[in-house]
Amino acid sequence: MSSENKRNFLIILISPSGGGKTAIFNKILAEDNEIKYSVSFTTRKARINEINGTDYNFISEEKFIEMRNSSEFLESAKVHGFWYGTSKSYINSVLKKNHIIMDIDVQGAKQIMNSDVDHITVFILPPSREVWLQRLKGRGTDSDEVIQVRLETAEKEIQEIRDFQYLIINDDLDKAVNDIKTIIKAEENKIERFINIENYYGG
Repeated sequence: MSSENKRNFLIILISPSGGGKTAIFNKILAEDNEIKYSVSFTTRKARINEINGTDYNFISEEKFIEMRNSSEFLESAKVHGFWYGTSKSYINSVLKKNHIIMDIDVQGAKQIMNSDVDHITVFILPPSREVWLQRLKGRGTDSDEVIQVRLETAEKEIQEIRDFQYLIINDDLDKAVNDIKTIIKAEENKIERFINIENYYGG
């Protein structure tokens, strides 16, 4: 049975900053060309090595608010002082042919969970607070003040972890990736995602 007989879905990765979700979805994308990355819109400035249109669509706050008021976003949220949003038309277009993977915060994930878009949610945590802090500081992109804000935000998000479907403890990248790929395969094979399965044998 071909993949055309199955409905595609969003794979939503939720993780506190430093949880390792970027490394995970980059590896998944490199290993599976049937899964596409959701390029979000944001009002923050691009970091070194980030490419507009590939990592994010970097736009002004004025443009973002204009799009938001026009209901162009499937979800949108203000995180650490900047707006982030996912284009509704982009998601619907890509889902016609492929799964989409996205990394997002708790606010945005819950907006999608309340929409009619088919999705799965995977919460990713580092193995310990110590490792978590080490990863945040090791990136070298944030000040101590910003790191503290990220930690406080993450502690609040973790309190909502039971609202999501799956949990991955990211203490080994390859294992975390394989666990998520196993989840995706299991979700693909849910009967509810098969199209016209009753007619498979010509019935």
